[in-house]
Amino acid sequence: MPPTWFDRIRTPSTACALLLAGLAWGEPLLAGEPNSGSTSTVAAILRGRLTPFQRALQPSSNLSAYELPVYQSRLHAINEIWLNITNDGGIGAGRHLEPISDYVADPVSDRMALKIAWLPSMEFPPRTQNDYLFFAYPLIGCVRGLDTLVSDEWATRTKIIELSRQRSRPGYSPAAIADQQFETVYSDTTWYSRRSFDDVDWRSHIPIGLEVHQSSYGWTSLFAKRFILFDYWIHNVGTQSIEDWSFGLYVWPAVANDPLLKAPYTYHSLEVGFLAEIPGVVSGTTDSLNVAWWASNDGDPLDNAKIFSAECPTSVAGVRLLRVPRGGTTNFNWWAPYALPGSEETGPFYYWGPSLQRNPGTYGRGLYEPQGDRAWYRQMVNGEVDYDQFEAAINHEGTGWKPPLLPALIAEDIAGSGGWPYFVISAGPFDPLPAGDSAAVTLALIFGEGFHTVPWNFKANFDPYNLEPFLNNLHFDDLILNARWAGWMFDIPGYDTDGDGNRGRAHLVNCTETKCDSVFYAGDGVPDFRGPQPPFSPEIELESRPSRIFLRWSGAFTEPEIDPMSGRRDFEGYRVYAGRFQTDDRMSLLSNWDVFDFKRMSYDPDEDEWLQSSHPLTPEGWRRALDDPSFDPESYSTPDFNTAFQDTVIDTIRNRYGRIIRITPRVRYSYWAPEGGNRGNAYSEAGYPATNMIQRVAERDTVIGPDTLRYGIYETTIENLNPAVPLYFSVTTFDFGDYEIGLEPLESLPSNNALYGEPIYSSDVVVDSGLRVSVFPNPYKVIYDGAGGGRTTYYMEGYEGRGIRQFEEQDRRIHFVNLPDTAKISIYSLDGDLIRTINHPDPFLTTYSSSVGWDLVSRNVQAVTSGIYIWRVESRLGVQYGKLVIIK
Repeated sequence: MPPTWFDRIRTPSTACALLLAGLAWGEPLLAGEPNSGSTSTVAAILRGRLTPFQRALQPSSNLSAYELPVYQSRLHAINEIWLNITNDGGIGAGRHLEPISDYVADPVSDRMALKIAWLPSMEFPPRTQNDYLFFAYPLIGCVRGLDTLVSDEWATRTKIIELSRQRSRPGYSPAAIADQQFETVYSDTTWYSRRSFDDVDWRSHIPIGLEVHQSSYGWTSLFAKRFILFDYWIHNVGTQSIEDWSFGLYVWPAVANDPLLKAPYTYHSLEVGFLAEIPGVVSGTTDSLNVAWWASNDGDPLDNAKIFSAECPTSVAGVRLLRVPRGGTTNFNWWAPYALPGSEETGPFYYWGPSLQRNPGTYGRGLYEPQGDRAWYRQMVNGEVDYDQFEAAINHEGTGWKPPLLPALIAEDIAGSGGWPYFVISAGPFDPLPAGDSAAVTLALIFGEGFHTVPWNFKANFDPYNLEPFLNNLHFDDLILNARWAGWMFDIPGYDTDGDGNRGRAHLVNCTETKCDSVFYAGDGVPDFRGPQPPFSPEIELESRPSRIFLRWSGAFTEPEIDPMSGRRDFEGYRVYAGRFQTDDRMSLLSNWDVFDFKRMSYDPDEDEWLQSSHPLTPEGWRRALDDPSFDPESYSTPDFNTAFQDTVIDTIRNRYGRIIRITPRVRYSYWAPEGGNRGNAYSEAGYPATNMIQRVAERDTVIGPDTLRYGIYETTIENLNPAVPLYFSVTTFDFGDYEIGLEPLESLPSNNALYGEPIYSSDVVVDSGLRVSVFPNPYKVIYDGAGGGRTTYYMEGYEGRGIRQFEEQDRRIHFVNLPDTAKISIYSLDGDLIRTINHPDPFLTTYSSSVGWDLVSRNVQAVTSGIYIWRVESRLGVQYGKLVIIK
């Protein structure tokens, strides 16, 4: 009989345990404590009583004595998830609130680039300040020699490296595989650990001897906008083989509307659960998903559970293990804190979570979370996939689980109110990892939108003993879709990566006596880390003038690109967007330009439909393909049998083994439809000629391999813009999709290359032309008559406080424009008193190289009153004076 997880648990070696226990018991208290004597540093480490700073100074195999680890944070913000990561394996920003925060850097540069004052932890959607994570970090456990060990704290001296496959982004590298890619290395071979003492085995924490190379990937593609992949290469740098090892991710979820680092913190009740088997991509089949998920228990509706707003956390987050070494099982264990009736405010607080009857011990189902290496290891290899937290009050003894918590009131509270649960998703144990060898683990952090859609669902339908009415109104569809795409991005279904003939796993569908079609749902087991992608977004140049913005870009790195899945150059066109916010859903389409080409649509007698039967080609391309120099696709533009193009095709029928069993000729009827609208420099709109806002002003040649290709140079001017309303401008690319695999045309995200612009003169023009400083609005009116005749404010008109939060006094702005890149603005009362000094550029008030705003706050941090004020601007252009009026 094979060993169970319990058989794998090893106790520490006797000699080691006695030695450590002796040192620990004999260690005097640290200085400053009662009866303290001389301090033993070694014993203090063993007792876990050193501060983070003191522990950081201890020698180790990868940190020399008195050398501090280098801590750094960065923000993934390339798609719809804003995620904080650290270079010591941390995910999320919650550790900033702990003592270790002194050594974990705030990603200031990333926040400034996003123009946000808060620190996202795991925010979705962006700019809503809806956060879903306190923090998470990897756990690795093993049996090594006579010891059971778990490493859950990591240290590093390596800063995070940023890479990108996009030329317009920082860290561009041809070796990059994602639009935003972070690389870091950390290890457990150091004394620096918050859990430096094992209170159960009464010993210092023993490192396993691991070095972890972590890569995290984010993409801008539409199908990849709601997940981030983490790839871990785990290297055994020790001298011993590690046996029965396992990998897990410890997750401390949180759902909050208030951003981290902004008190008070308002966390909402949340629930955790697990999606294992789900309906397959083919009807009547099932697929393994294995996603641990968490969400608010009710979406935090407003107005007594009547409505949801953008600030309500109605989404669901999840973790999916995509790649683990062979062997082992997937495990999911959660536990939640609770207090006995009457002690909810003061405690003590206990922990409870599901546990199988065959698993001895509590391991986190008592006064504490798992304590000691052995308890944590049991959580990672116990073979449990806990039932959902919603079911905490339901008795599952009939399926092998221990009974619910008593009294029932507490179990009902855990099931409904959720509290603040924790969980570990893990896999293992795996085959031994010899010294010097490495193994790979890949996981995805995923979001699903629209989990809660009925604001009153929880209030009206939740019953801990009858969950169906409540669960029927929860929607996992988007989470499942994005979890699938994460798996497909990791390993493309139907794509033979290594050329060995294996295209992955497929369902056989539409089987007849002679053939079956294959629908691939999994790849060939060789990671791809890519999927169907639109062409690269171009790098755009922006010039600003009063009331207009001028954009220019080249197709040099966009139009010749080959799609990795189809192997074709599938570039179709460009679209220009503008909006007040750098978010995809708030940028509006202004115009598009696309290749003049046509796709063939043929009648399918089996489907009784006209279906696409070719990729698009230009008219010249079709003349070559049909060997007809006079062919014009616009002559066959109607799906009509009388006017359709006719030719003869051969239908090849194959059996499920791929052998040809019948060849049947038939007449094919076809017409040609434009791809992408065929809007070039000039086009026809409702029968009238029109000139495109986007103009292809020049063409260039480039040589790629044996081919000489042409690409365009493009320009567009957006006019009649309000100088008081700065905008983001973007140029996206789109392709023509892939009809063979049913993939719709893909477009890059507007936020991918969005540039901020104010329709005023730029600072270089100001310097070259010696322009005079201008101030607006002047006079500044708190309330004024709007265009519709009613009373309004600058905030209501969208000129101030452009975020979604409530307007604050500091959101007011008087704009100084036509500034050089540096200047000093002084504002005085008529009595000559200095009211405020602004040094341009100011990190909070400057929005453009030639402009800075005054928030109508004095140097004493008080709102100014109505009146006339004198302004003075000093710059390399000299000194200028003027007046401004404030009417409140």
